[in-house]
Amino acid sequence: MTPPPDPPTFRQALLIWVKIGLLSFGGPAGQIALMHRELVEKRRW
Repeated sequence: MTPPPDPPTFRQALLIWVKIGLLSFGGPAGQIALMHRELVEKRRW
């Protein structure tokens, strides 16, 4: 079993939330899909 990744720094988390805030429009469904892709699939947070 692989160890879990290091937790994100404040700067990394802030940049991701800014990106999500700027790119997400179309209501909660679009935001949830973008958050899942960025946070779960790409970064494995």
